[in-house]
Amino acid sequence: MLKLGLLGRDIQHSKSKSMYEKIYAQSVDYELLDYATDVSIPSLSEIFSKLQGLSITAPYKKHFLKELVMAEDIRKLDAVNCIRVESEQFYGTNTDYSALSEIFLESRYQDYEIIILGSGSMANITEVFLNSKRLDYQKVSRKTHGDISKVNISLIKKSDKKTLVINACARSYLFEGELPLDSVFWDYNYSHEGNRSYVSKIAKYIDGTELLYRQAVHATKFWNLIP
Repeated sequence: MLKLGLLGRDIQHSKSKSMYEKIYAQSVDYELLDYATDVSIPSLSEIFSKLQGLSITAPYKKHFLKELVMAEDIRKLDAVNCIRVESEQFYGTNTDYSALSEIFLESRYQDYEIIILGSGSMANITEVFLNSKRLDYQKVSRKTHGDISKVNISLIKKSDKKTLVINACARSYLFEGELPLDSVFWDYNYSHEGNRSYVSKIAKYIDGTELLYRQAVHATKFWNLIP
C-alpha cells in the first residue's frame, strides 16, 4: 500500500486521502502531519522513513525550501507543496501552480478583470502566473486594505469587464462583502460552506475542489510511485 502524507496546521478537514485513493484506484495509507508550530516539524529524513510522498499546505510551504532540489521556475514561486525523495536527495515542486494555471486558461478567465484576495503563498503564485501571461490584476489584502471581510469589490474594479475575484486567503477568512452581479468568485478553499452560502446568493461561486484534485494528479506524476 502506498504511504503518503500531508503536512500542515488544522488539517483534520482534509480530503486528500480520498482524492489520492480516487486517482490511484486503491486504498492509500495517508498520514496527517498536523503541527501547531514549525518547531515541532520532523526532518525530511524522519518523515520519509515512513512515507513515500509528501504534500504540504499552509502555513508550511516555505519550511523546507533550503533543503530541496527544484527547478528554477519553481524556486521563483518561493513555496513548495509537494516533495519526493530519490537516492537520498529531496526534490520539491508546486503542483498548485500547475493546477491553477490549467483551470484559469480553460475557463478563459484572462477575459475578466482580476482581483486577488490575500497575500500568502497562494496569492503569490497566482501573481507569478498572471505576470507570466502579462495580465493586469489588483491585489487586495489586510496589509493594503485593512479588514477585507466586508470589502466592496464594485468600488475597487476599474473596468466594465466581468469580474473574477480569486480568494487566495486562508480557510479562516469569510467573505461578507459586496460583488458585482456579473462576478465569478473563485475560492481556492474547498468545501467552505460559509463562503459558498454567502457568495452564491449574489454571484457565481467556484469551489476549490477541482483545484485540489488537479494538484493531486500533478503530485502523483511528480512522485512517480508504482502502486
